[in-house]
Amino acid sequence: MYEPTLADRVAGSAPLQRRQVIARALARLLGRIEVHGLERIPASGGLVLAVNHRDFLDGPLLFGFVPRPVNFLVKREAYTPRATPFLRSTGQIPVDRHRPDVAAVSASLRILYCGGVIGLFPEGTRGDGLVRTAKPGVGYFALRTGAQVVPVACHGTDSLKHRRSVRRPRVRITVGAPLAFERVPDGRRVSRQAMLETTEQVRSALAELVVASGPASLAAAA
Repeated sequence: MYEPTLADRVAGSAPLQRRQVIARALARLLGRIEVHGLERIPASGGLVLAVNHRDFLDGPLLFGFVPRPVNFLVKREAYTPRATPFLRSTGQIPVDRHRPDVAAVSASLRILYCGGVIGLFPEGTRGDGLVRTAKPGVGYFALRTGAQVVPVACHGTDSLKHRRSVRRPRVRITVGAPLAFERVPDGRRVSRQAMLETTEQVRSALAELVVASGPASLAAAA
């Protein structure tokens, strides 16, 4: 089974591009997918996509529609026999949510230092997607590597597997403006206070984007 190298995860590869094409095609079979703001995603450099989380399809959709390879941190419980081949062949990063996962953090840092993209859900788990709280990991990655953070709001993804008619449900993905943070120099510890403050800035920007691009505007466009 194909597993992307670090270089593939950062710069892409033909096998990854094929999988992105398949992910987009499957998504469009399931729903009417709108993607707004892709031009806001920097073409190069370390990047963290901070995404609200409504459904397990959030990650696969972004993997398919974001032009750069996105390496999401995915809970280990998702690595079922059926899902594991897809997750491994698309470069996703397994993470243990119940304890500090050194391997997942190290893999993410390597990708960011090399100029790649990681994706994470600051809420830490699926819910209503309104981003009322956020885990500090997003702040740590931004400060440790200097990577920009791009908020991404997903709406309607949970309707893709609960269709009530033959009409495909509408899904909207909205990319916000990048957030830049000053990198903590090597050899200096990232303070908890700075990490929490940075995380809160990301959470607030993402929550505002979720509201601005939310159900009201989605219904108006239907």
